[in-house]
Amino acid sequence: MTEKIRPLLPPPWCSAICRNAMNEICIESCNPKGDCSGFEVKPNLTLDDMPPFPETKDMSKEEKFTSVTIYLSKVIDHLQGIEDERYGSFFPKAERKVSTHESKAIMEVTATIQSLQNEPVDAEADKAKCQSTDTKSKSLFISESITRKENE
Repeated sequence: MTEKIRPLLPPPWCSAICRNAMNEICIESCNPKGDCSGFEVKPNLTLDDMPPFPETKDMSKEEKFTSVTIYLSKVIDHLQGIEDERYGSFFPKAERKVSTHESKAIMEVTATIQSLQNEPVDAEADKAKCQSTDTKSKSLFISESITRKENE
């Protein structure tokens, strides 16, 4: 009997970072073989979430490769300041249906933006419009304040 008998539960290092830890894939196929065939990194796993690097003397070749690869990639990501973007979302968000009213409004806004992008820009005319608007709002404010004082 030269084969080593493996425990049914996965090693702590693996269960801490594997998405399939303690499920059917792990218990029935991956862990008994020690081949890491069902290994998937947990989503949004960071270096801070990982346990200390494991002792590798009792690991299979595949386990050593997997552990070293995952830990090395997380250390490099951490040093580069990259959070785990590759595993951000495994489940796509359900698309919301857009009503016809919303669809028409979106199309109108899109058309307006595109027409504005195609028009040449006249900086002097824009400045004159802004100044006339400011003058109108100031005169309106002054007339309102005079009316209020008269009513008091």
